[in-house]
Amino acid sequence: MKKILCFIIIFIGVSSCSYKPLYKKSALFSKYKIDITVKSNDKYENNVNLMKSILNQRFIHKTSKPSSLKLVVSINRSITDLGTNKDLYSFGKMLLYDVNFSFYDKKGLLTSGKLSGRTSYNIGKNTYANIVSQEDASKKLIKSISLNLSDIITAMDFKRTIAP
Repeated sequence: MKKILCFIIIFIGVSSCSYKPLYKKSALFSKYKIDITVKSNDKYENNVNLMKSILNQRFIHKTSKPSSLKLVVSINRSITDLGTNKDLYSFGKMLLYDVNFSFYDKKGLLTSGKLSGRTSYNIGKNTYANIVSQEDASKKLIKSISLNLSDIITAMDFKRTIAP
């Protein structure tokens, strides 16, 4: 009798777990392929390819079916001085990214929005170190914004049904 009672208590305790994830991998549009378009005015940076590859990893699966779902992302970058010097030979810069996105299906616009992120990096005498510092800060910020964008799209509750 004690064994049955212990089993029932453990079964009820385990089955009544209150954790529910915010979003599921099996969202409605996760079954379908999303056409991702990323646009930017910067000519010589790898930000477009980096953002597109991160979004593709998050949205496109092996079993994805063709559809008319489309995500359009626009990246705008600006660099400003921080106005502070670390020492005599180096000073700080701030890198700011504004990302506008629109998500479409067969019927039209599902959602749109804007994300922004900023980071700082140091500039010194060494030109190569300056380029590496800026690229590293840019890469980390683009990765963060891309992951946030994919989480927002996945967790979003749309006002109408999605027509892939």
